[in-house]
Amino acid sequence: MGGFAILTINKSASRAIEILNILAASPKPLTQLEIGQALDIPKSSTYDLIYTLLEAGMVEFDSKELKTFRLGLKMFELGMSVLEKIDFHKMSRSFLEELSVKTSETVFMAIEEKGTIVYLDRVEKNSSITTSAGLGIRRPMYCTGLGKALLAAYPVERVQEIWNRNTDKIAYTPATILELDKLLEDLSLTRERGYAIDNREMEDEIFCVAAPVYDRTEKPVAAISIASIYLKMDTAKTELFGKMITNAALEISKRLGFRRIRLFF
Repeated sequence: MGGFAILTINKSASRAIEILNILAASPKPLTQLEIGQALDIPKSSTYDLIYTLLEAGMVEFDSKELKTFRLGLKMFELGMSVLEKIDFHKMSRSFLEELSVKTSETVFMAIEEKGTIVYLDRVEKNSSITTSAGLGIRRPMYCTGLGKALLAAYPVERVQEIWNRNTDKIAYTPATILELDKLLEDLSLTRERGYAIDNREMEDEIFCVAAPVYDRTEKPVAAISIASIYLKMDTAKTELFGKMITNAALEISKRLGFRRIRLFF
């Protein structure tokens, strides 16, 4: 033989998985009849599969009287176990590398700590920029794309609290925002377009687009950005990079259990 194994799909296992998918996608509990019709399988087969899943805790009754079913607690426990084992940095790295390859620019990831951003990762694939931002470096939130992406995801009260922590705002460039009302306007625009922009606000000639990353509780836990030279950017390229960073942030968030289809809500 040529060493190739013939893969045989077990029908019962496949249908059991389909039942779980149907229940997960349904906005309401389903009856045995509804599940069977959705799968186009006999009543007896549907019964056996559902009650096997019921016994395993994967499915549970929503109403015993109406004989309606929903996903069971065991499914939640398994999902939580998977999420807890995810290496966030390792998981997100492939997305950062793909962005850097596709854009030929530098891609960053950062988190917030005590009202500042801390750079966690940096990927460069034929990048055109030179920036002082390195791993472990701290920077203000009000004048960086990464920081503003996170601020736009925070409640206004938290934005104000972070703003008030640092009473001595530094004008790093002529474009640095130094008034709270202007920052709040900028964050409103960020939410509308779906990504943050740093237009030479931290470093001369550096232009960034950035988006927040959420966890399963809808908490913003990090931000990612694409950094380029300002002279290389125009409206079309900004929108393209903005779409790319938004899609990547959403995909990373989904891996962490985030269920929404938009980053700002």
